[in-house]
Amino acid sequence: MTRQRVLAVVLFLIAFLALVASRTFPFLDDLSGAAEAAIAVVGAACALTGVSLWLRKTPDRP
Repeated sequence: MTRQRVLAVVLFLIAFLALVASRTFPFLDDLSGAAEAAIAVVGAACALTGVSLWLRKTPDRP
């Protein structure tokens, strides 16, 4: 597995954890709207970056 795909998997995991954190944890009721939005934005950015890395063509190796 290439380094890009490993990083993509890590980013997918972070995005999944951000999604779970934004939906299920009861302590998020104590957070401000800006903090909840930041969690959602970070999760979305990780997911999009992960997709970009996963779909990036690897250079041909001899």
